[in-house]
Amino acid sequence: MRQSKFRGNIFVANLPLGFTDEQLAQTFDAYGLVLGAYLARDPLTGNTKGYGLVNLAPEKAAEEAIAAVNGRKVEGRTIEAKRADPDMAITIQTRRPIMAAEPEPLPAPTARPAFPAVAAAPRKPVIVEYRKRRVS
Repeated sequence: MRQSKFRGNIFVANLPLGFTDEQLAQTFDAYGLVLGAYLARDPLTGNTKGYGLVNLAPEKAAEEAIAAVNGRKVEGRTIEAKRADPDMAITIQTRRPIMAAEPEPLPAPTARPAFPAVAAAPRKPVIVEYRKRRVS
């Protein structure tokens, strides 16, 4: 089952508009192993909300990263970093955001394709063989 909530050990706020998950991960990459970085998004538009969570390992690196990144200017904004509450989580959107207006469907093609249609070869069944492993 796919995870629907993202939890991290660092909360980051006041991020610039257009900031991406990758940029957030790169911001903390120098301090430890970034296990994940995710920005909160508006469920209707998919636009980021300017805050997110980072999961950084080991824990000692998280404390050092918070001290180094808190108050840093990024694209003209002073970002805030602090220890995330254990209950804090961001919902991961698993479906496409709803757009205000759906695009018009493309018209049906009127010309025949340039190449003749080729029938796909029938697929061969996959045979899986199970064997008992000898234990010595």
